[in-house]
Amino acid sequence: MASTEESTPNRRRAWITLSILFAVIALAIAAAFVIPPLLSGTTSASPSPSSTPTVPPRDILNPDAPRPTQTPTPAPVESDAPFAELSPVAPDETIVADGGIEISLSSVQAVQGEATTAGETSGPAIRATVRVVNTGTEPLDLEYIAVNAYSGKDRAPAGILTQPGGAPFEGSLAPGESADGTYLFSIAEADREDVTLTVDYLFGAKVAVFRGDLR
Repeated sequence: MASTEESTPNRRRAWITLSILFAVIALAIAAAFVIPPLLSGTTSASPSPSSTPTVPPRDILNPDAPRPTQTPTPAPVESDAPFAELSPVAPDETIVADGGIEISLSSVQAVQGEATTAGETSGPAIRATVRVVNTGTEPLDLEYIAVNAYSGKDRAPAGILTQPGGAPFEGSLAPGESADGTYLFSIAEADREDVTLTVDYLFGAKVAVFRGDLR
């Protein structure tokens, strides 16, 4: 009778041990099926740095080349033209306009435009830096300067962007001073053979116009 009583606790301990062993094996099998998918999902959720390559800016105009001055005559006024313009000059020239104002494109670059506000579209773009020099006797209000771009003979309007590096004119330009404003426009590379940039710098003055190949 005593031996039977002694064997009962031993059997209980054996069953407990076996139960624990089975539980450990079950957990190990479950982990083998659950953990690898979780790890693979975490890895795929993090994009590699090379998945979003950046496109460095490319100079279209040599920023260090001289900008010879031109004093363009008024362009023929068309019946549907909203503003009177000066005759276009090449993108690498300087326009001498009324009031002692000189306007040039100090830099034109091909960049990858970034859409940051409503209505903008990411993609190939040009970034133009307009330089205004006041050689006159009166200050020039830079807040009202408007810069626009068009492509082709029919002047298809280019979309406007603000990034990367957009910095429009602001403030006032005193006589003897210069200022730069940077503007971005969505223009596909295939449409840059004939690009027009207009600079409306003063109310009542004829609009300055640059036109040429910006590929």
